[in-house]
Amino acid sequence: MTPSRRRTSPRPPERCIALTLLTFLLLLGSSACTQDKPHTPAVATTAPALTTPQAELLALTRFTNYRRGAAQVTADIPVQGHLARLTGHLDWRHRTGLAILKGNGGILEHGRHLLRWDHTTVSVQHNWTGHLPTRPPRHGWARRALTTRASTIDTTLLLLLNLAADRPDNARLLLRSGARRLGDEKVAGTPVTLFAGPSVTTSQAAAPEAGRTAEGRTRYWIDADGRLRRFSARLGGSTEWLVATFF
Repeated sequence: MTPSRRRTSPRPPERCIALTLLTFLLLLGSSACTQDKPHTPAVATTAPALTTPQAELLALTRFTNYRRGAAQVTADIPVQGHLARLTGHLDWRHRTGLAILKGNGGILEHGRHLLRWDHTTVSVQHNWTGHLPTRPPRHGWARRALTTRASTIDTTLLLLLNLAADRPDNARLLLRSGARRLGDEKVAGTPVTLFAGPSVTTSQAAAPEAGRTAEGRTRYWIDADGRLRRFSARLGGSTEWLVATFF
């Protein structure tokens, strides 16, 4: 069911953005994120450009997630200098999520809230005391629109859903996007390849300007079967990183 590393992806139209990373960069403009403490992301400009097989593997990532259908997720989200922990379930086929958000100081204090969301709205049950339900409760929700420009949490919710797509991305564009292979690591004991996402911020994948530092704002940890094990994003000009791990 999982696409092979050597599979050649279909060719979407040239106007298609390379992978989801360039789309993500449009969302990463006004929020700050945190990074997994034991890991410091490598600088993409010190790594070689992608090979064609590596670009094809990375280009299949969102499609692999879509075919997988769903995943459990744990994400550390920075909220005004404090970490919040999101633990829950992503339904990539139906583009929805259900999770518990636990604060650790700051504006969230130490509250614990149940969230359900899609690409446009988020609903909250404040001061949730139970376990994560298998299905959302019918009543008791406070619903509002997602505000990614003003909320790190909302940006994270949308990014997590955008990690799946019903078709592969364009590997040819990805080759020209500034994406890099940063090395080999392990996530929960599973060997993975670490990639830095595209460094450009426009809809056209092009080489970075000469002399310009282009680290990229996203990282992907992908196993040999093309399965995304971890995702990290740096929002805005922050040096902190959001880290989401998938099970």
